[in-house]
Amino acid sequence: MGDNLPKNTSNSSDEVDLGELFLLIRRGLNNVFKSFLRVFLFFKKNILILIGLVLVGLGIGYGLNQISETTKKTEVIVKPNFESKDYLYGIVSELQSKIKGKDYNFYSNLEIELEQLKGFKIEIEPVQAKSNADLEKSLKYLEYLGNLKDDNSIKEVIKNEVLESSYVNHKISFYYKNEKLGQDAAKKIMAFINDNDYFKELKEIYLLNSESKIKENEELISQIDVLITNYSRALGSKSNSKENGEGMVLLGGEEGLNIPQLLNLKNDLIESTANNKLLKREYKETIKILSFGGSQQIKKDFFTAKITLIPTILIGLFFMWSLLKFFNNKSKELL
Repeated sequence: MGDNLPKNTSNSSDEVDLGELFLLIRRGLNNVFKSFLRVFLFFKKNILILIGLVLVGLGIGYGLNQISETTKKTEVIVKPNFESKDYLYGIVSELQSKIKGKDYNFYSNLEIELEQLKGFKIEIEPVQAKSNADLEKSLKYLEYLGNLKDDNSIKEVIKNEVLESSYVNHKISFYYKNEKLGQDAAKKIMAFINDNDYFKELKEIYLLNSESKIKENEELISQIDVLITNYSRALGSKSNSKENGEGMVLLGGEEGLNIPQLLNLKNDLIESTANNKLLKREYKETIKILSFGGSQQIKKDFFTAKITLIPTILIGLFFMWSLLKFFNNKSKELL
């Protein structure tokens, strides 16, 4: 009997602890349920007020959005020459930083009145020349070639080369409010970007080299034409001599001419001349302007910041007022 008494006491103690635990859990769930119920009753009681605040806020936001000036933009598609891509991105970043810093003196030197250009902004992004499928295929192929060597630096160089070649053209976007001032500023900024002494000197060298190659090619083509013409005349004279029974005419070194090879060389020279003429046209600008777009209005989304911000502020103020009212009532109960 004595031995069983402590065991019964322990079991009854465990049953009491479990009962208290379940009671605490039930009370906690009841409190949570009551909290949800209070929130539900709050929204049920104030649903008309909340709907009214949302509608009023949307109306005010929409009105402000309509009376505010619309943002316009000009897009310029460019192609950097002479490996000037880094320069292009650097100068665009510098120009944008000067806009943020309100460097009026710098833009005054460009004959641009920055204080009159509301919302003026410059952005640049690459225009992908290859499709994603072609780009992935090129990367896989060159990655395979890179695996033939154990040097990771070679793989990285190959990958960078593919990525560089996939972005040939770039788009510069100018954002502004006033169409006339914005378009004029975009033209002056593009002229400033192209007015770089280092690349202007490099451009002249490229143009001189192309002109020199064109002249050399034309001279070689003329020489090839003379050789082929003389060779043809010599063959004609030889044929006539045989027909007239006058014997063989020695052609000397001309008999050793490889006419098909000369014709192939002439075609290559003609193609090289055409390519250099195209390069002369391409190299007229450091940053080749492929397309200078006109002013276009940026399409407004219905749920813009101004439209959604006002209702959010009104509802937030209402919740703050309700919370302060609740604390005020509770404080009165304590007094």
